[in-house]
Amino acid sequence: MLPVWRHRLLVVRPDVWRGICADVQIDLDDAHTRDLVLDWADKGWPLICRRPYESELAEINAGGIALGLPLPPAMGKKRLGFIIPSCALSFFSGASWPCNDISSPGLTSARLEDISLLGELGARHGVAPEATGSLLWETLTGLPYLSETSDFDVMWRLPASKLEDQEGLSAFLSDLDHTARKLSVSLDGEVIFPDGRAVQWQELHSARPDDEVLVKNLTSVALVQVRTLAGLWGRLPA
Repeated sequence: MLPVWRHRLLVVRPDVWRGICADVQIDLDDAHTRDLVLDWADKGWPLICRRPYESELAEINAGGIALGLPLPPAMGKKRLGFIIPSCALSFFSGASWPCNDISSPGLTSARLEDISLLGELGARHGVAPEATGSLLWETLTGLPYLSETSDFDVMWRLPASKLEDQEGLSAFLSDLDHTARKLSVSLDGEVIFPDGRAVQWQELHSARPDDEVLVKNLTSVALVQVRTLAGLWGRLPA
């Protein structure tokens, strides 16, 4: 069984993908969109790990993995869900952060400058940014996912060493907040702990030790007291 977590990108074997698409009889509005979905795996584009529905748990227990494929707005903005056998999947080896020379419809010069600022922030603190949401899919496919009003969704996966550096972690969250105020678009996204639990970054930055924050992982969503996260959050100001 492949190790999986929220937002992990996995590639489906093309022959298996076409069979799955035929079996689920995808209801799409036009032939162009349907052809795109059928050819998705042939293009080497990944699907993304998601939280399974309760009705899917039997398939998950039998070795399946819950994956999602969000279509761009021009193609109906549908979110297609699949359960794929783990034996038909492999890890996506491509980059999930836009390179400097990427060219796609929604990555204007202002957005590219935003991306540069976020990359510099990550380099300062040793926490690399990872795109998710519309930014991720536009980066990977070149299809028009970003609109003029789209936020940037960015994940910050904390290394274990960062949790041992209380001052460094506080400085990272403060710098993230400062950088977000400079961007041309709103910055959404999560801070992800080494055990896979994730908290919206602004909620975490503003929280006090006794506050509860919404914590997500691949199987659950729960309110958790801040100071219990990683056992180190007593460092936050009272």
